[in-house]
Amino acid sequence: MQAIGILILCGSLLLALPVTGEEIYRSVDAQGNVTFSDQPPAGNRPSEKVELPPPPSSEQIHATEARKQAIDQAAQRAQRERQQQEDEKAQKIAQARKALEEAEAKLAKTKVLQDEDRQNLAGGKRRIRPEYFDRIKAAEAEVEKARKHLRQVRGY
Repeated sequence: MQAIGILILCGSLLLALPVTGEEIYRSVDAQGNVTFSDQPPAGNRPSEKVELPPPPSSEQIHATEARKQAIDQAAQRAQRERQQQEDEKAQKIAQARKALEEAEAKLAKTKVLQDEDRQNLAGGKRRIRPEYFDRIKAAEAEVEKARKHLRQVRGY
């Protein structure tokens, strides 16, 4: 497989080299159409020679390959870093979700009335102690805090 790649690279380099001594002519006809040819235009139509730049030297080719390799390595590093950041974000989101679920479960458990949450009054009446409502408020505040943290981690 690697040999095929080398052959393709060599073939494309050979095709990129201009034939020595070949000249290219550029001419414009009466309708404004531009024509490129290796033969001067027929008749007395004005034309100009196109100067082709010399092919790249072997040093330039090697320098370009080295730059390409450096760019490929930098792209791979950036991809790894991006993947690592995405993994870290996913882990933070999972932790924030778990914290929210735990806070919601704690709130549900807190809302269940226990015998100690009731206060006996004179005349056989009972009422709910104020501490019960304070615990519910605190649990609701924890749920809201967990929701806010999850939104922040998600980037909302």
